[in-house]
Amino acid sequence: MKRLAILTLLLTAGLTNAQLIVGNDQSGTATIWEVNVNTGVATALYSNSTANAKPWGMAADNVNNVLYWNNGTTLFSATYASILSGTPSINSVAITFNGAASAIVGLGYNPATGMLLGTKNIATEAVYEIDPSTGVSTQAYVYSSSFDFGGVDYDADSGELFGLSDSTTGGQGRGLYNIDYVGSSESFVAPYFNAEVDIDGLAAANGLAYYVTDGPNTTQANFYIVDRSTGLLTGTLRSPFTGSGTFSAGAYAPGLVPEPGTMIALGIGAGALLARRRRKSA
Repeated sequence: MKRLAILTLLLTAGLTNAQLIVGNDQSGTATIWEVNVNTGVATALYSNSTANAKPWGMAADNVNNVLYWNNGTTLFSATYASILSGTPSINSVAITFNGAASAIVGLGYNPATGMLLGTKNIATEAVYEIDPSTGVSTQAYVYSSSFDFGGVDYDADSGELFGLSDSTTGGQGRGLYNIDYVGSSESFVAPYFNAEVDIDGLAAANGLAYYVTDGPNTTQANFYIVDRSTGLLTGTLRSPFTGSGTFSAGAYAPGLVPEPGTMIALGIGAGALLARRRRKSA
């Protein structure tokens, strides 16, 4: 009974609030992945050589279970159910600002307003509010171009927007910042780690920040898990990216649960772990 209880706990931990969704824009075939933040297991959700598998930014609407991502000026979306079906039905609209196409490099989603929040690294660098149904954007906060914010995410629980800066000249240099786009300010939260200088994907949830590196995993092996309250590194996750991306993206989507086959695999892995522990204790 004790072994069964432990196995149940391991499975529950692996299936609850554990989904980090990531992608990059590597050449050739690219993949949008689900990474279980408790086990580190990566599961391919969608692969293609087309732009709709190569995100620059990504955001999760965990109220309506919709994933948003963009490649340059095109915004894509699909429901969680559609993505998990294996043949996702992907919608797309053009992102525009003042009637012209507008390339966004990072995305977050604010459920209180139903709007996406994006950043640009050319022209006017700012936080943009984007209507997810039309792609029409407006400027919410024009910040100093010295920050060059790339990875962005909005934590719905804390009501805060966060961004990653690769710049050494903005604020306190490379790292994670809290972007108060309403009060027009930004504050340093945590640095980069392991001598990283280029991180373009970000997810924020549960008091944590997930730094999603561009890849490939032969040179950027890990994603980084950071405690936002202390600014300290608390762990890493193995990157599944096989190619180098100019951009990468991340979002936290607990509703995008693994398929039954993956759940069984996790159960087998947990059982094997228990068996190894039993042999060692014997």
